[in-house]
Amino acid sequence: MEVTKKDVEKLIELRKENTFLNHLWNVFSRDMRAKGQINQNNTKVWNQNIWNMTFYPIFTFEFNSKNHLTNIRTELNPVGKTLIGIILIGLIWLIFPKDLSEFDLADNWQMATFLAIFSFLIVWVAKKLYRFEKQNQLEQIFEILDVETEKKKPEKEWSLKNILIRLFTYPFSIFIVFLSIWFLFEYGIKSIIQSILGIGVCGMYLYADIKMIMKAKKTTGNNVYNTLPKFG
Repeated sequence: MEVTKKDVEKLIELRKENTFLNHLWNVFSRDMRAKGQINQNNTKVWNQNIWNMTFYPIFTFEFNSKNHLTNIRTELNPVGKTLIGIILIGLIWLIFPKDLSEFDLADNWQMATFLAIFSFLIVWVAKKLYRFEKQNQLEQIFEILDVETEKKKPEKEWSLKNILIRLFTYPFSIFIVFLSIWFLFEYGIKSIIQSILGIGVCGMYLYADIKMIMKAKKTTGNNVYNTLPKFG
């Protein structure tokens, strides 16, 4: 069955242009309707949910001259990309003093190492949330469009690689949460930004990872997951 441009347009509940300001308003307005931009050769669709207001994907549906679907591309929305950039720049700013000539890596290696690990965790969290949301929304889209999908074996949540990663990230995340709470009580309003950032990022990571584990447990026995099909 061919999927047409008209079929894809039915996914859109509210037409919006794919701009940074529209996505920023989307985050603050908490409007959960599916939004999209209809172009001549492609249609962009995005949606968010209450648990993932920032790192949601944009789906680009590409069509041929007959308006039949040929490909689906995904990317992180511009607000999510910008937020990651701002956080990473802010962490770098915490390392370096106003006068760069005064900076000595040997005297600041502990802070530099800590912020480097924390930066890695931020990117890891964003990637986890994005991939999790992308897979969930793809499954819903394929079901609505009645698209037959290829089946592949999913990566085991308790593979050796994932176990080793969690042995590091879980204790580190819990440590950052408690450290952020301690900073909040110790330094008060002066540490509010760092505390919110630490609790928010680590909390999102733990939530997203545990949710993925629970979902994998529910689907145990199916041994397959949906992937992008071939169109055209």
